[in-house]
Amino acid sequence: MKIKNISVNLIDIAEENVRKDFSFGKDSSDNLIKEHLSKFDLLQPVVVRFDIQTKRYKLLIGRRRFLALQDRGEKEIPAVITKLKGAEAEAASLFENLIRKDLSPLEKAKMVKRLVDSTKSGITGVSKKYGLPKSTISEWLSILTLPKQLQEKIESGEITSFEGRKIARQPKEIQEKLASTAPDSLEEQMINLGVKRGAPKGLLTVRLVFNPSKPKDKNLWNSLEEKAKQNGNDINDFVKEILSNYVKNNSVVTP
Repeated sequence: MKIKNISVNLIDIAEENVRKDFSFGKDSSDNLIKEHLSKFDLLQPVVVRFDIQTKRYKLLIGRRRFLALQDRGEKEIPAVITKLKGAEAEAASLFENLIRKDLSPLEKAKMVKRLVDSTKSGITGVSKKYGLPKSTISEWLSILTLPKQLQEKIESGEITSFEGRKIARQPKEIQEKLASTAPDSLEEQMINLGVKRGAPKGLLTVRLVFNPSKPKDKNLWNSLEEKAKQNGNDINDFVKEILSNYVKNNSVVTP
């Protein structure tokens, strides 16, 4: 691999660069790069392809580093010159971006899809070529099968990517139900479905009256929960009503 210092003025962002249309300088991480560039950063080469027609270089990998150096007034930048074109060049750019930590879950999922679409043999090809487990690739792609409302909630941070992948395993009717759930009830719904870790509604009652680790108690609780749903009642209110009726109909000895 040969590294060559190339004039910044001779470099253009390649069409295959997957972030070519992204703005630069507005994101906090972009500004951080500009402010903390070091000699080490300058030693990390970008990847370019020489275009014979224009006699200029097309930047495939290292867009933010290139723009940061350009903004800082650097005249040259170390670069690796490759012959990659088209789908192969885009795949290389996609993979380089996938390892970044500042990508949102939805953005990463979309990049995984583009990488799969541009690689021969799809998921299997990406797995072999880049060393990514097929299960991991499939999980990222599953986010894109969710209703648009849930994808937006993942993008906004209301739902984590882990939770999103768990929701993607649920039947479509459950996904649609979560998609239409009001923001103030979303967390509770996910907890009740087992998608989100947390204490589901009614857990205090379970611990006080039942031992959920015992199958008999757990089955009884599930039956009560089903009865509550049939009657259109909240499980907490239903259990309290049963206990209240018992207290009313039976003498309770108090100290």
